Formats: sequence, structure tokens, C-alpha cells
Amino acid sequence: MKTQKQYKELTVREFTRAANRYETLRAGIYEMCREDYPYIEEELSKEEFTDLLDCGCGTGAMISILYEKDPSKHYTGLDITPAMIGAARNKNLSGVQWVVGDCENMPFEEAGFDVIICSNSFHHYPDPQAFFNSAFRVLRPGGRLILQDYTAPGPLLWLMNHMEMPLANLTGHGDVAARSLKEIRTLCANAGLKVENLERAEKFRMHLVARKPGQINRTDKNRVRSEMEKGDNKVELQLGDVQTTALIPVAIKAGETLRKNPRIRDPKAVEIIQALQLDPRPYDKFLSHEGVVARTIMLDRQMKSIIKKHPDTVVVNLGAGFDDRFSRVDNGRILWFDIDLADSIAARKKAFPERDRVTMVEADVLTEDWFGAIEEALKGRQSKPVFIAEGLFMYFTLEQIADLLRNIVRHFPDGGLMIAEQNCKLMAGNEKHHDAVKSTNARFLSGTDSAQEIADMVDGLQLVEEHSFNEEMKKYTLRGRLFAMLVPKMNNRWATFRWGGKTS
Repeated sequence: MKTQKQYKELTVREFTRAANRYETLRAGIYEMCREDYPYIEEELSKEEFTDLLDCGCGTGAMISILYEKDPSKHYTGLDITPAMIGAARNKNLSGVQWVVGDCENMPFEEAGFDVIICSNSFHHYPDPQAFFNSAFRVLRPGGRLILQDYTAPGPLLWLMNHMEMPLANLTGHGDVAARSLKEIRTLCANAGLKVENLERAEKFRMHLVARKPGQINRTDKNRVRSEMEKGDNKVELQLGDVQTTALIPVAIKAGETLRKNPRIRDPKAVEIIQALQLDPRPYDKFLSHEGVVARTIMLDRQMKSIIKKHPDTVVVNLGAGFDDRFSRVDNGRILWFDIDLADSIAARKKAFPERDRVTMVEADVLTEDWFGAIEEALKGRQSKPVFIAEGLFMYFTLEQIADLLRNIVRHFPDGGLMIAEQNCKLMAGNEKHHDAVKSTNARFLSGTDSAQEIADMVDGLQLVEEHSFNEEMKKYTLRGRLFAMLVPKMNNRWATFRWGGKTS
């Protein structure tokens, strides 16, 4: 018996071969898929919807049919085979999102879709419960799952699963198993979905309609999407030179999230990149990718540790860009401030809905205009503030960094922490040699060999610890290990500073 990974690899190989003929008159066994399209259309016509997800979308045949009838709706196609998604993208359906990903672990935010369709794909899923669980998560309350696949009466189902599908595996097909109606009911129940229609049809077909309990609420998703679509999707063009560098980590986090086994997950980054229709290739380069993943893992880990010890922490994210760390570390009690320049906050507000305990502040961090909001938030809280400067200090001179830190120390004399990314001194003025930043007009104005250089410039500031991104990067790839070994001091570092007493 094959492992889940082997089944998925077999499926990718099968449909890589089939991608170019899947919708032709020589599609062979895949031609039968067309027989299910009318049923899907009929079922969809029973209720209004705005956002539709096609799981196992293949070359986008079903979405193409729906798009031709109503291009105003928002369609997303998800398939594990890059070649199938490539063929779908070649159709150039404006506004349609095509995503390479696993239907058992859908790379989307919670409650993002009114309806999910899945036709002739489900029997390729080695973990069917994971699929139903994931469908429940990404459906909005009141949303529907419309699924069609193979089934059969008991004896025939046994033959199908123990003879036909193993033979298909031997001939290069990624079939796993057909499921009985009883199994489907159990899978739906375990996921929390309510079965509204489940029947066995002719030609060994199964029709399922299941619903996520609750009332449909499209407001948040539609607001985010419509806001991101205003101005012909030119959010990037509205950002200043340094602010544009915020597209680097969001592109990388989206790319990592969509990988088969992502080390970090950031569904909001995926949503932003897709809504912007941004080509991530200039920003998502190998070393930058590994560095952003490493720094994300390291800082998330550090922040979770701090918040565990101090549950009512006030966190101030300087130069926030499109960062969504709050969602990953929130404990239900912390207060969070995202500080950035006016154009960045304007873009951020289009992407992020208002959230309890999160405040977006439009300000230049080098001024003192924003301190009052933080000071007010700290009243009645026992913990010290924690400041984060991710991907920020390299765009300031050392004197500007020192002035910022002096202002912070002066405004918060009772103490706090600053966790700041440091880049190598050799990179100052050499941004055109950076694999991703060279695609922007930003400039590196400073760097350090040790964060102690910064601590020495600010009275009362102590360097607590400093860790190279190499510590995390070398865990994953040979190139990462070689980079850490050959040029150990070239990579960026996390430095933690403390002032005003002990804050751990």
C-alpha cells in the first residue's frame, strides 16, 4: 500500500502528462468529467454566491464555463499539479485566481468562500477527512460544498478499490479509493458539515451537497477584495521606494504558504498577492526566501515566548508593511500597534480589516508623533512594551537608528525590549547586489558587524543577544548550509536590546 505522499506524487505525474490533452477530444477517460458539469451548474444556480473555490480544478474547465456566464463573480481554482494550473492560467480569465496547492490543506484564510465545488478529484485524496475538515474551515457560515465523485454498491465498491484502482496505479494513475455513501456521511459529520443531499446516481456517480452551519456573511471578504481591486490593482505603484520593499516578505510568505510542506503559513500574504495580481518572481529569490522564512520562524518563536511570560504585552511593530504576525502569536490579550508611513498604512488598511486589539498608526517612526498612543495603551498593564523592527534599520543611517532608540528609551523609562533586524556592514550602499532589493529603488544606508555598535550609541541600552538567520537557514537546504559555512557574517541577524531593568 502506498503512503499519502506517494499517492500525491503519482497524481501529480499523471496529470502533468494529461494537462495538454485534458480538455481536448482525445482526453480519453477524462472526457467523462464533462458529464458532471451540468449537475454542478444546476446546483450552483439554486443559491446566489460571490466567492467560489474549485478544488481539484485541473485546467479550469468548470470555472471557464461559470466565468463565461458571469465574469463578475470571484473564482479561485486549486490544484496540486502545477502543469494543470499552468494550463488554466493560459486561459487569461481576468480576476480568476489559480493556486497550486493541496486540497487536504487548503492554503486560504478561514471563511473565505461561499461555495466549494469538487468534481472527479476526491478519489485522489489519501486523507479524505483532512479534505472535509479543510473545506469546513474555508467555507463561510452557511456556505456549501458540492462534491461529485465515484461510488458503487458494496461488492462493486470493493472490486473498484481492491482491483480497479490498484491496477490504475500500476499504469500511472493516482487513484486512491472510492467512498461509500455511509463513509461520506461520517466524514461530513466529523468535519461539522450538514449533509443536505447525498445520492448515488448512474454510471457509479455520487452527488453530495453539504453545508456549514450558520448564516452567510460576506461583508469582510468582499470589503477586502473590493478595496484591494480599487485603482486597477496599482497598490505597489502608490508605495515609496523603501515602502515597496514590503512586497518582498509578503511575496515570499505567500510562496512558502503555497508549498507542499510549508515551514510558515501566512494565508493573508496569499490573499494580498493574488488580489494585487503581483508577479512575485522579482521579489521571491532563493536567499531572500530562505532568509525571510528563517527570520519569521525565529521572531515568531521569540514573540510567543515573551507573550507566554507576559500575557498582557503591548507590541509595537515598526515599519509594519503587510506583516500579519499578530494573527500567528495572538493570545487573546495582547495589544498590537502597526506603525508605518501614510502610503503603507493606506495600502495595509485595504488588505486588513479592523481587528480588536490591533491599531494601525500612520506616522514616521523617526518622529515622536506616535508615542502617545502607546503610552496610553500601557496604562494599567504590568508588562513592558516590546518593539519590533523587521526589515527596517538597514534603510536608516546609524544616527537615525540611535535617535529612534533614544526617543523610545526616553518615552518609556520603565523599560522595554527592542527586537531589531541587523544587516551586514558590507551591504551598506550595495543594495544592487541583494537578490530581491535590487528590484526596488530602496537603498541600504547602514549596517553593523555587531549590534553592540548600536547599543554603544544609546545611554542605558543593553544588547541582550544576537542571532544570525544562518542558525535557522542551515536546517533546511544544502545551499543554506553552504552559505552559513562559507560567508557566516554576511547574513542578517536578530538583535534584542533591553533598557530600564530586566524584561524577558
